[in-house]
Amino acid sequence: MAQDNGTAAPRLQPRIVKPGKGEDVRPFGLNMQIVLSTEDTGGAFSAIYAEHEPGKGPMKHMHHHQDEYAFIIEGTYEVVVNDGEPQHCGPGTLIYVPRGNTHSFKNIGTSTARLLDWSLPGGQDKYFREVHQRQTSGDGFTGNALAEVNAKYDTHYFAP
Repeated sequence: MAQDNGTAAPRLQPRIVKPGKGEDVRPFGLNMQIVLSTEDTGGAFSAIYAEHEPGKGPMKHMHHHQDEYAFIIEGTYEVVVNDGEPQHCGPGTLIYVPRGNTHSFKNIGTSTARLLDWSLPGGQDKYFREVHQRQTSGDGFTGNALAEVNAKYDTHYFAP
């Protein structure tokens, strides 16, 4: 058995996160919970539970260094990957967007839609946490500040 010379990564701990027990964040006015942080998974991924009111969802964007998965729990989303045709996706749909592909989605239903989103490797939790913190700090969150956070966390938005 190998000896620990003090350089081994900390051992990851099993986690059971029950509904409503994640870390609440409200970036861009959305209800989100960080269910598993990048640190919780040793950097492997992060998992976020998100709610979108009717008509809400991120505009066309891309990540160069992360793959993204989303599993729709409730509601109907319109999903567009690259310049493909819009797809109407409901509960039970799994969406996989490899890094380097543009994507957008929005709730096209009449009630709150919910999904679970993973980024691999982790990092989206840090992005949403920082957006939330900057928006609630009282210092203002201008377009320049958002551009800085987007660049820091490899999130690139495209005009509609």
